[in-house]
Amino acid sequence: MNARQVLLRGGAGIGGTVLLAGAMWLNSLLPEIRAAELDPIRDGGTVGEEVRNRDFSVRVEKVEAARSLAPGFSLRNPPPVGTDGIYLIVRLRAVSHREPLQLRTAELETPGGYTFKQDPRTSSASAGSQPTFQPMIWTRTAFVFELPKERLEGAHLIVGTGGLLPQLSAAADIDLGITGDRADQLVRAATERYEIKDQP
Repeated sequence: MNARQVLLRGGAGIGGTVLLAGAMWLNSLLPEIRAAELDPIRDGGTVGEEVRNRDFSVRVEKVEAARSLAPGFSLRNPPPVGTDGIYLIVRLRAVSHREPLQLRTAELETPGGYTFKQDPRTSSASAGSQPTFQPMIWTRTAFVFELPKERLEGAHLIVGTGGLLPQLSAAADIDLGITGDRADQLVRAATERYEIKDQP
């Protein structure tokens, strides 16, 4: 084997390695690109502001925390629904613009790429089902999230209509204004046996 053949084979090996690395990098990005394409368009705001999009408007009125939730109705007086972390309760009002709708998706996004869905255990507590929002009628509801205490800071509420084609759905992104000090305050003031339905 002469020097020319060695160089050709070496170059081919290096070129193949570079192409393979590039393909692997693109493959790792593809799910994120596809997910971004499927994300609904978000309209943003903060607590107290009306966040409006083509389908609905929403206004977050209050953010509270709880160490445990009051259980659902039962004659046996079951214990409260506790957590090792914290429950974050986001109270809001919403109104539809054109036709009755529901906010089928509700997530809490926190720095570092963490996402928390509406707490699945609230079905055993006092949360109740989400209402259908009507045109011109502002209706109250609450979303409950269970998360670690250290994830409170910087949390955003993402609510939307969901559906089979998420890229065509509407969503709102509300900064809950939870700074480090506010997170500490929420944890200190967190209540036991929080009654979701009884709050105004």
